[in-house]
Amino acid sequence: MKKIIRTGLFAISAITLFSCGTSKKLEQADAQIQTLNSQVESLNAQVAANNNTIDGLKAELHQNSKDMADCRIASEAANKKIEEFNKTVEEQVAIMDQLMDKVTVSLEKFKHAGIDVSYNNGFIRISMPDHLVFNSGSTTVGWEGKQALKVVAEELQKYPNQKILVMGNTDNVPVKSKSKDNWSVSTERANAVVRVLQDDYSIDPTRLFSGGRAMYNPLGDNATEEGRLENRRTDIILNPDLSALIR
Repeated sequence: MKKIIRTGLFAISAITLFSCGTSKKLEQADAQIQTLNSQVESLNAQVAANNNTIDGLKAELHQNSKDMADCRIASEAANKKIEEFNKTVEEQVAIMDQLMDKVTVSLEKFKHAGIDVSYNNGFIRISMPDHLVFNSGSTTVGWEGKQALKVVAEELQKYPNQKILVMGNTDNVPVKSKSKDNWSVSTERANAVVRVLQDDYSIDPTRLFSGGRAMYNPLGDNATEEGRLENRRTDIILNPDLSALIR
């Protein structure tokens, strides 16, 4: 009987011990499962964040691709405009070179009278001394002046897009008149040349500009007679056609 009791007690103790061991393993397993679930949730959150980052990068890449395409189109358009601009400049340079040569040859017969033709920074300047263009002490264009202007006008008619600036200049000697000064004389002489070009030689008036610089645009030394003679002049300045460059 005692043996049976001991055997029963041993079995109960074993079951109890087994039950306790199984419970601990279950608790450890549950803890591991919770830890793994937490890690899975963390990983899922990280995957979601990475997906959002990837979506953002894809959108940014798409926008960058679009910006690059727009930039390429704009660059091609700018290069085309630059090419057109350079072509227009080259054409105008060629026209002005040609006009310079023709005017120089045409005015050769007036060179003895002091006419000077120069080319600087794309502009042609025809400098005509007052003693050639005007009657002595007058703002009226004389016969020889009209002949010189006729030669200039004939060449200008062949180049209808070139603008013409007529600028009067004086030396620094005050005008002996109560009603006039060097400003008014230089302006009146420029206006007189413009009227001859328009009225006598049919130059389109929309091409013409006139003004006076008085003694403030000297070429020579006003302290000498030779310098003052050089300063008493009318400049006809021929401008390239810039309309094609600014449209």
